Amino acid sequence: MTTPAKQLRIAIETCELPHPQFLEHFKPLRQRIEDAMDGAASRIERVVGPSRVGKSMLINALSRPFPETKVNGRRHVPVLVVPVPTPVSPLLLPSCVLTALGLPVQRSITSGAMGNRMLDQLKLAGTRVVIFEEASHLVEPGARVPPRAAGDWLKTLADALNLTLFLFGVPRLERLFEHNEQLRMRTSAPRRLLPYDSRIPEHMKAFHSCVATYANLFRESGYPIDLPGPVLTYQCYLLSGGLIGVVSRCMQELASQMAYESPRSLTFADCQAAANAIEAAGSRHFPAFKNPEVLQGDVAPAALHQAFVQVMNDNDLAVPLIPEPLRGVQ
Repeated sequence: MTTPAKQLRIAIETCELPHPQFLEHFKPLRQRIEDAMDGAASRIERVVGPSRVGKSMLINALSRPFPETKVNGRRHVPVLVVPVPTPVSPLLLPSCVLTALGLPVQRSITSGAMGNRMLDQLKLAGTRVVIFEEASHLVEPGARVPPRAAGDWLKTLADALNLTLFLFGVPRLERLFEHNEQLRMRTSAPRRLLPYDSRIPEHMKAFHSCVATYANLFRESGYPIDLPGPVLTYQCYLLSGGLIGVVSRCMQELASQMAYESPRSLTFADCQAAANAIEAAGSRHFPAFKNPEVLQGDVAPAALHQAFVQVMNDNDLAVPLIPEPLRGVQ
């Protein structure tokens, strides 16, 4: 039976936010896919960013318009999403592509034979774009493929079938290109999907719009969040450090906690319970949803900035210097 709580959960879980940071990368990458479909020369793109910044949502949005179909009775897989396992080995590189194609993998053959089978199957499927999810696993400490060899494998894959490759991963992915200058020179400039910076007014405006979109879904389902908009925005920022994926996870948890509740207003305590049930990304010195008496002016700009700094530091990213005219709350 469909209940208001179930409708709310589905609405929150299926919500995709076309926010500015997302669109900045989606539009040109979508054009790369269109070019590949038209037979353009191979391209290699890399998108790096912290966990929970929205890379998976971007991958889903890019691949969804190009689903697997049947053409004259033959499978056609124009865009293939390949999760990269960890730890990865020479044999696992081609086998993970075959697995993504839904084909059985023979473990008893050599990596060379496996690679040839992979190329044959990609050609048969008419694949034009391969999206490697979690490509940073290629340069994790436990990887059994040297970074230079992994880069050579990717370059060969792109050249063999004139494929366009997208590599998504955490900032560690950059090491792959540092160890292989030929791959680096073949690849477009890195795309960095980063959290929203509280010091930049346009960033906070976009972040607030994302939070408001989720709040509207709760209200439309009969579960309005009984907090002023700015209060909810600032608390979500403290929780996430500007990572929209963390906000999404918190909203999903809040919806799940309403599973057996009739429609009602949601309180600060409800939001606090949801926040406590997930892993926060912001600073431990300024925890979110801790003070039920919080007012809009009670969140200092320094506390918001510290949440952003925590996310950047945790991901080995430098905190950018902001020119004075762009500064907002800081």
